[in-house]
Amino acid sequence: MSSAIDHILHPVSQILGALNRTPLMVWVSDRNGAMLFVNRAWSEFRGRPAEVEQGAGWLDGVPADDQPLVRDAHASGCRQPEPFGQDCRVLRADGAVRWVAMTGQPWCDSQGQHLAHIGTCVDVTARRDQDEADLTERRRLEALLESARDMAFRMRLYPTRTIEYVSGALEAITGHTAAEFYADPDLPRKALHPDDAAKLVDRLGVDHNSSATMRWVHRDGSVIWAEHRRRPVFDESGRIVAVEGIARDITGLVESQQRLRESEEQMRHLAARVQSAREEERARVARELHDELGQTLTALKLEIGRAIAALSVERLTPTVVDRLQSLMGLSELGLSTVKRIATDLRPSTLDHLGLVEAIRWEAVAFKARSGIRCHIRMPAHYTPLTPEQETAIFRIFQESLTNVTRHAHASAVTVTLAERKGFELRIRDNGRGITAVEAADPRAIGLIGMRERAALAGGELQVERFEGSFCVHAELPYACQAS
Repeated sequence: MSSAIDHILHPVSQILGALNRTPLMVWVSDRNGAMLFVNRAWSEFRGRPAEVEQGAGWLDGVPADDQPLVRDAHASGCRQPEPFGQDCRVLRADGAVRWVAMTGQPWCDSQGQHLAHIGTCVDVTARRDQDEADLTERRRLEALLESARDMAFRMRLYPTRTIEYVSGALEAITGHTAAEFYADPDLPRKALHPDDAAKLVDRLGVDHNSSATMRWVHRDGSVIWAEHRRRPVFDESGRIVAVEGIARDITGLVESQQRLRESEEQMRHLAARVQSAREEERARVARELHDELGQTLTALKLEIGRAIAALSVERLTPTVVDRLQSLMGLSELGLSTVKRIATDLRPSTLDHLGLVEAIRWEAVAFKARSGIRCHIRMPAHYTPLTPEQETAIFRIFQESLTNVTRHAHASAVTVTLAERKGFELRIRDNGRGITAVEAADPRAIGLIGMRERAALAGGELQVERFEGSFCVHAELPYACQAS
């Protein structure tokens, strides 16, 4: 060693032996970047004697294309009494090119004079390969997100609100660029519909994987509906520090659902008009049957009675008398048939005596037809319903009794009218009951019709299943509540 090198290395000559025994590659360079010392681990890694690696010899292991940059960076770092580091490619003893992380610390004497730099080298090829793979994967993911129909985002909430990442369908949904979001962390609140801005971080601490449908006011003034799937990001203390997720434009779906709801509402109004028109037509036909045909048959019966009385003084054969009596019987039968049909079309008790009496009268007729006991529970007084609601309740009652006759195999029915939040009707039988599949069967026209009648009257109908029993429960609001 020259006297200059001895002057630099002498203060630590006693630890050079220890440096040779460490598995870590250690080096010492003067202030010009010339290598003064490399330990045994360095020599073994390079496969060359330490003396050959000294000076500028160590640069022989750096690929020729990299040598100027590596040499200048090393020399520049050694000239300053400050730590430095660089990653460079170096040939290993087996000829493989490895990435090495070289770090240096300034070495000063007792007076603080900068003498040299001492440092280490670590093979970081595996780490760089992984970093490169991660970078490739990240770029691939970013490219995928950019081409996706979804908007991906990450917003930091603590310690300050910042937009850390946005991509994908950002401009299509919001009308703003990523640069605008990065420059203004409060832009999400500004670009969201005022009624939805509060949903931005709503329920994050409650629902770790929450979803929210929010409206963005696009730069062009249009409103874009987006479904946001979000999850909170926590720090070590469990505090929410960020939120990340994706957002998808569902404007088309929302508009389709809105059109469907409007169409359903239109169909419901149309059904209500048809139902009302049908009831009016039934009432008109019932009146005409009762008033016109009924009166005609009554007059015919009276005339036949007068004819029989007038002819009784004549000597008529038994055959003629039997025919006259037969005509009397046929007129009575026709008159009762007209009354029955008129009552089926529109019971006069419903129009003249009200809902309670109409139900009571129908229950008596039901028992007479079917032999099934029908017990009525009803209040002495009840808040009046609209004519449409009374008709709906009565028709639901009629259809329920029809279903009991056809399907229930019951021996008794209990009908309860009550007032709670609204007007309630319950028809419960003691028959075989009904399964969930049968209750949901789209071919169960009777149940569907009852549900529609209840809905058109502003209420709802539920089917309650019990073991060995079945109950239809209809509830209608009063007119002041429905308006």
